[in-house]
Amino acid sequence: MQVRLETKWKRDQQGKWTRVEVQAPPRKQPSNNTPKTGLIPGVTFRVRTGKVITAFAATSSHASIANGASISVYRRPDTRPVQLATPSKVNGLFLSLSSVLASLADGHVTEYDTSTGKVRLVSPDLGGIPVGPPVATSDGWLANLDTGAVVGLSPKLAPKWRFIAPAGTLGFQPAMSVGRGVYVPGESTLYRLDMTSGLVNWSVDLGDRGCVTPTVTAGLAISAATGGGITCLDAATGKRRWHLGPDVTGSSTWTGITAAGMHIVAASQQGDVVCVSRETGRMEWVRTGIGRVMFPPIGDVKHGCAVVFVQDTDAGIPAEVLGLDLRSGRTLWRARVGNLDAAPVLTGDRLWIASATGTIYAFDYG
Repeated sequence: MQVRLETKWKRDQQGKWTRVEVQAPPRKQPSNNTPKTGLIPGVTFRVRTGKVITAFAATSSHASIANGASISVYRRPDTRPVQLATPSKVNGLFLSLSSVLASLADGHVTEYDTSTGKVRLVSPDLGGIPVGPPVATSDGWLANLDTGAVVGLSPKLAPKWRFIAPAGTLGFQPAMSVGRGVYVPGESTLYRLDMTSGLVNWSVDLGDRGCVTPTVTAGLAISAATGGGITCLDAATGKRRWHLGPDVTGSSTWTGITAAGMHIVAASQQGDVVCVSRETGRMEWVRTGIGRVMFPPIGDVKHGCAVVFVQDTDAGIPAEVLGLDLRSGRTLWRARVGNLDAAPVLTGDRLWIASATGTIYAFDYG
């Protein structure tokens, strides 16, 4: 039988954390039995769409899915969805109460009225294929293109500026916006752009590769990169506040990072989930060997947990969503779901999950 190793963290008398490799116990198949203590999410409703879900978006009251060149908007599970036809494949969705914006493979971003299905706005050809959902800003939208460019759009979907990283192609994760700043993860560098002009305010090298979309909170921009650990920067100036190096975090391939109150939670494809202090970068807890984390974790401050989605098909581990206690990292709850092609969405008390096999789950805490 093949021996499987896992990483453990040990803390010495000076408080320094070091990684050691130990033989791991045999993997156990995830159980559908939810722990008796802690928060328990109940399935509010489950919709079987009969379609392979390729893009997904949700608000507190309704959800939208895409399958090829078709969009369905579900307002209630017991009613027929509103169907929208698009001229080409849908690569991403952004859903509001009255409209849905779609990133289309024909090189446009298009806004549809969710009540009538009619087209409201269409962007000009963006010079590339928009990938992932349109990103809302305080002054319009962002479109991430397959060419490696980021395009700033006005509220009317007119292009305002275009950014391409000076060193070449951008990284694999999308740009995001908070306040008047646009944060763009490059291959190894994080950029902050001015929202109005698209000009670079600052740029900071974070590691070898795999820079992830930062989490921006309390005037801080916090990101991670393979070979560079986790780095906290002043969001306005780019000045380093604290850094947790790879000697502590390891050379993980980071999936994403999120803020949850005073905690920062990062997850990796190697199955590590790390929680550190937002203000100091001090390590608070680590979970290892939970399976490949496919999407950025979600910080659920109200219920005191970090939500992570594990999908380790190579190891034969069925896909499941876990709620980890923000204080200790222990598993508060878990639920078995189908494999995903789109990130889960947390809206208030409701956690939305769309499986690649065509099922929408809405979990409410019970």
